[in-house]
Amino acid sequence: MIRTAKPEELDALIEIIRITFEKVSIDKSIEDHFGQLTGMPWIDRKAADIRRDLAQNPQGVFVKVVDEKIAGFITTAIDRDFSTGRIPHLAVLPEYQGKGIGKELLHYALQYIKASGMKLMRIEVLAHNKGAFKLYREFGFEEVSAQLHLAMPVSKYKSL
Repeated sequence: MIRTAKPEELDALIEIIRITFEKVSIDKSIEDHFGQLTGMPWIDRKAADIRRDLAQNPQGVFVKVVDEKIAGFITTAIDRDFSTGRIPHLAVLPEYQGKGIGKELLHYALQYIKASGMKLMRIEVLAHNKGAFKLYREFGFEEVSAQLHLAMPVSKYKSL
């Protein structure tokens, strides 16, 4: 069953992100390269992102429940000014991956975005996340641009 997430499920969603995004999060990649810059781990940044998703569009955060457990979730963002729907997060616990849950969640979210009257749907994926990239292509998403993420500690900045 897919349903709208409840505010009290925030901790469960954050735990799913911690488990599933460790290898596909830019925040984790930066931390692995430079260490913890603020003394807070990468998951704190992702937790703030999930909190923001829930606060800004609570009716557009959906969970897939299997045997009374949240197996995965997806968040959406609606930008009415530019008629664009966006999917900031899609995560499925490892033990439920390969069972079509990601497809179900993506389908559900895209139906929600379409019903919201949006003209464009966007999603971002890191290049090394081949499984997600393949899934998004199956749904009809087209690659329109590639982006490289560069970072450096401010202490290394040298004025030119």
